[in-house]
Amino acid sequence: MKGVGSSGSRPDCVGYGVWVTSRTLQALYLLLSALGAGGTWYFNLQMADLAGFFSQIWDTPLSSSLGVDLLVVVLAFYLLMATEGRRLGIPARRLVFLAVLTWAVALACALPLYLLFRERALAAQAPSDA
Repeated sequence: MKGVGSSGSRPDCVGYGVWVTSRTLQALYLLLSALGAGGTWYFNLQMADLAGFFSQIWDTPLSSSLGVDLLVVVLAFYLLMATEGRRLGIPARRLVFLAVLTWAVALACALPLYLLFRERALAAQAPSDA
């Protein structure tokens, strides 16, 4: 099924019965990236000892479970970035930037930003609607 895409973007995507354009997805990914950065750092800055952040992850069984979950998701994200990013021609410097951003800011910021870069690469590869 093909939607009504804007010029230079890939055909619209169907999600949950709603037509979503590539531009809309890009805007949503950018918004989610900003929310991910702001939301996580709002709480991070409330910690008295930010340097002890990683050691505190392993203090309780619940936080340890979340820590392992986060590490596995980050590793899967890195694998996705390396394979899909290369396949789509996303510049290596952007992928390295995202890898650093994952730990310097948050996965909640880096993952949506990667999805934005991915969507832009897909839109650039799509045939023109003209």
